[in-house]
Amino acid sequence: MILTVTMNPSIDTRYQLDKLIIDDVNRVTPEKTAGGKGLNVSRVLLQLGDDVLATGLLGGHMGAYMAELMDADGVKNDFVPIAGETRICLNILHEGNQTELLESGPQIAPAELEAFTAKFAELAAKADVVTLSGSLPRGVDAGYYAELVKIAEEAGAKVLLDTSGASLEAALESDAKPELVKPNLTEINGLLGTSFTTDDVDALHETLAADDRFAGIPWVVVSMGAAGSVGFHEGRAFRAKTPAIAAVNATGSGDSTIAGFAHAIAAGADDVTVLKTANTCGKLNAMDPKTGHLVMDRWDEVYNSVVVTEL
Repeated sequence: MILTVTMNPSIDTRYQLDKLIIDDVNRVTPEKTAGGKGLNVSRVLLQLGDDVLATGLLGGHMGAYMAELMDADGVKNDFVPIAGETRICLNILHEGNQTELLESGPQIAPAELEAFTAKFAELAAKADVVTLSGSLPRGVDAGYYAELVKIAEEAGAKVLLDTSGASLEAALESDAKPELVKPNLTEINGLLGTSFTTDDVDALHETLAADDRFAGIPWVVVSMGAAGSVGFHEGRAFRAKTPAIAAVNATGSGDSTIAGFAHAIAAGADDVTVLKTANTCGKLNAMDPKTGHLVMDRWDEVYNSVVVTEL
């Protein structure tokens, strides 16, 4: 079983406009989704045929509605209730642009976090792979993901961590290491104090290998947008190049990539298959107007076009 964690979920509301008119009325038809990075991972894993369970924190009327949306999507879920109201996030697609309005979300009380930690330990003990995705809500210390990594690893589950900023830094400083981290090129440059480009893969590899924070993490993957990604796995380095596509909605492509990693790692796939699967999922999501959804009828075409080369 694959367990996905979304600590700060949202009702994602998508508006499609030919033109966004500032300081005037814009009439829209909303598309509402049970959102948050972990929920995007969950929906993709369902498409891939995995046994997946979603967990996290839900509260208020929006939380109840979000549970209904998950049920409608067929996503099994076991969330911990909180007093605060689950947030709403807006995604406005207009004139080839994407404008997002993201609420910060509710404040989490210590007792609520304690209840979730107990729930997580119970669920992680039944999981083969755990994904931890996205931001932490208000009231939760940046080191909390590191705590969850330790709980899951001690239970025998492999943890895929997809976060950034202080929570990623805290996890890298911890003695308990996840199976995989997936910063993008901007984030890795921020962590390392470097200015690497997509052409500096060898130098990036050397710098990561010399940084003790990444020691003990089997998979370090750096995503590079349209240029694909580089993956470092237990001393081996790979470059994954992806085909050019007509992107329809790139939101959730990083989450879909994590789903691909989780699917392949849970299946015990070899390194090349792991990278091809993950990159294929990211591309297929960008080709679909729905967030966290793959254009499955083009799987073979895209998968066979992803080129993974060992460096």
